[in-house]
Amino acid sequence: MSLRVALNAVLATMVLSGCSSAGQRLDQRARAAGLEIVHVAAGAFPSIVYLKRSTAGDHASEPLTIFLEGDGIPWLGRTPSEDPTPRQPVALEMLMQAPAPAAYVTRPCYHGLRSDKCNFELWTGARYSTEVVESMVATVRDAQRRLGGERVALVGYSGGGALAVLIAERLENVTSVVTVAANLDTDAWTDHHEYLRLSQSLNPALSHNPHPWPELHLRGSNDPVVPPATTERYFARYPQAQQRTIAGFDHICCWVRDWPTISVPPTAPAP
Repeated sequence: MSLRVALNAVLATMVLSGCSSAGQRLDQRARAAGLEIVHVAAGAFPSIVYLKRSTAGDHASEPLTIFLEGDGIPWLGRTPSEDPTPRQPVALEMLMQAPAPAAYVTRPCYHGLRSDKCNFELWTGARYSTEVVESMVATVRDAQRRLGGERVALVGYSGGGALAVLIAERLENVTSVVTVAANLDTDAWTDHHEYLRLSQSLNPALSHNPHPWPELHLRGSNDPVVPPATTERYFARYPQAQQRTIAGFDHICCWVRDWPTISVPPTAPAP
């Protein structure tokens, strides 16, 4: 092969990879990790789920762990994003280090999936709305059916942490909820950053639902995105919820790197 042909081949590869969507890149990452990609239409919106099935030697009796991603890119400046799909899939990378069975559940209208019901409000002001949460609950139940998981543990990163709490309130047989850098009081969080309030969304800190499962909320000591003051009302509402601050971590670093050592599920508090 001549140098010119080789260079043209490299350039073509670069162009093709540059034109791929965020959802396609996540699919490529999932396939490379040996995950099964499933299109699910269980809820009001279509979703994509990455499944990590148990194999010989896995702890098949363990709860099915559901990973929920952050908000991605809901806005571009003052304009709603055309594609909110995350470019840095922290929760997906955490799943890849987790034991099976596990599943990564995408959000309605993310990942390049569109339906007649999709509109920009579903990833801006209504990103944690009843409509979104209930659709994701149906998708989680579909993942349970596919993987045979009667019990469920939920792990949510950033905005996925708020969704993890809201979804857990609507599921049966939840064994634990773990959030990472989660905005658990959406009003306090938007007020702190002077963002528009998520007026069409549910706020976990204002929930009246009981939390009978153990929950652990992790945050980084250097996280400017979700400072402690923005979650105080949540912990006043749910004083049994466990908190843990990890020195040196921020909103992104170093959750994926250290996930195997910090992902111990919470235990029920002493009565």
